Amino acid sequence: MEKFFNSLTRPWFFVIFLTPNHFMAQTISPVAISGQVKDTATGNALPNANVFLANTTLGAVTDAHGRFSITRVNLGTHEIWVSLLGYEIHKQPLRVIEAKDLQINFSLKAKAVEMGGIDVVAEAPREWKKNLKNFEELFWGNSYDDEECKILNPEILDFTADQETDCFIAKAPQPLQIANRRLGYRAQFYLQEFRYYLSDKEIKYAFTPKFDELMPADEKEKKKWRDNRLKAYYGSFRHFLTAMVAGGLPEEGYVVASLPGLPWDYQYNRYVRRPVDFANYLSASLLPTEVELNFQGCLEITYTSPNGVTQKSWMVTNREHILLNKNGYAYDGYAFVLYGHWFLQRVADMLPRDYVPE
Repeated sequence: MEKFFNSLTRPWFFVIFLTPNHFMAQTISPVAISGQVKDTATGNALPNANVFLANTTLGAVTDAHGRFSITRVNLGTHEIWVSLLGYEIHKQPLRVIEAKDLQINFSLKAKAVEMGGIDVVAEAPREWKKNLKNFEELFWGNSYDDEECKILNPEILDFTADQETDCFIAKAPQPLQIANRRLGYRAQFYLQEFRYYLSDKEIKYAFTPKFDELMPADEKEKKKWRDNRLKAYYGSFRHFLTAMVAGGLPEEGYVVASLPGLPWDYQYNRYVRRPVDFANYLSASLLPTEVELNFQGCLEITYTSPNGVTQKSWMVTNREHILLNKNGYAYDGYAFVLYGHWFLQRVADMLPRDYVPE
């Protein structure tokens, strides 16, 4: 599940130095996960159920006997989801600790059919369209292009306003179907929470995506997607975490410093920036694909791309101990608060966790 709590108007960034290759992952063969999906009440096999690992392109649809198989699953912690129209979504954590194929069976509960009166409130189309436009800009982020980034079923969205907290809220009872022709993905987004606090210009969201590769129209579009994916990856929060764990921040273009506060603090310009040696804050985990970050504080991170473009971000850690995957993501998305450039990188720049830059 992707979860972030960020401030829209604040930028941030940080600097770290590590012993090169100190935490480089070992080469380990991925595993396969197979099993069967059945109806909880009847025990009957359920065909056409969608079984997938959250935030990835890894998934399968059950066959006529309710069976599925997912390959290329790496060691580490995952969240596996099972969904089928008319049934409650099943989700559970999955920790793969050895290079051995797994078999897992699932039972789905049929959704209860609720009967009774229904209150229908007509919302002015103009107001709903205005809310949709606001949502799309917040949802997609800084790289939003309405010609390339589309929500295919926007009619399922419901928008409300909480007057007490001055909060704009979006809800969706079904997965949002999106097409991102900027990066070449189609995805389903299961939206758990989406709140934008207007007064503070802060946003809090939680959703679980399942990605699928789009088919490029030609070689030109294929190259465009490859180039845009690399552009989205380099300088991203995921790229930063990957470089941090590998001990290669300076080589990857990063300068990181710890600060006692954020840019809107009145003493910010007088703060002393102190280098951070992450070798002192990273420790090995039980799995070779993971490390634990034991750092609390505020970091200012500056990234300079090979063509000389500089971007600045800030990060605050919310946990004392944060488990990281060496591919550049934390299992607890609420562990970080992001500001600046990284805050503005959202769904339009989102890559699946199994994406590997080429």
